Amino acid sequence: MQRSDRTETLVDTIYRDTRHRLNQGEWRPGDRLLDYEIGERFGCTRMPVRQALLRLVNEGLLNGTSRGFQVPVMTDAMIRDVFEVRRILEPAAAALVASSANPDLLRAALSKAVDLAKVAMAHDDPVLMFGAHASFRHAWMQCVRNERLVNAIAMSADHANQVRFENTRDVASYPEVVTYLEKLSDALTSGDPEQARRAMNDFLLLAEETYFRRRLQV
Repeated sequence: MQRSDRTETLVDTIYRDTRHRLNQGEWRPGDRLLDYEIGERFGCTRMPVRQALLRLVNEGLLNGTSRGFQVPVMTDAMIRDVFEVRRILEPAAAALVASSANPDLLRAALSKAVDLAKVAMAHDDPVLMFGAHASFRHAWMQCVRNERLVNAIAMSADHANQVRFENTRDVASYPEVVTYLEKLSDALTSGDPEQARRAMNDFLLLAEETYFRRRLQV
């Protein structure tokens, strides 16, 4: 019985680590994940790795193929569906944050992310901009008290990684992105739920428009 508990704990650890690394951009759409490499990272056999990766397959965050596991490449229709879900969930969550979060603590965390985005803009650095987006999201999501809402947003946001990869390559959009991040930061710390709701919706619309504008240019 103890052996089973240890195995399940290891599977959970591998699952969380792999999901986090996917969100940090370590693998991009179309990349393959090699179970033996992940096993080496944790000093374990392939079995717990495969169990963890299959959980990600069940959540739609990986594809299972005859050659192993692959980060999915989403169609335009799938991307639009993801944004539709995000526009339902995230503005509502932003309104909750604006009404309940400590504005000073939240503003300090968001400012660090915005400053990182400005550095990324100054150097036309997609990796830094990707990290700035991740830091900004982490800061405000920590203030959402409804755990079910957090989990629902995290799932839909995880499916949007393809959008983040593409948008952070569009260095021409960085000034507009930074401006929107600053507006969103102000809204989330304003104490005005409706202002936060509108700002989040506007930010999501910008992300969607930027993504499909790049698609037309390819």
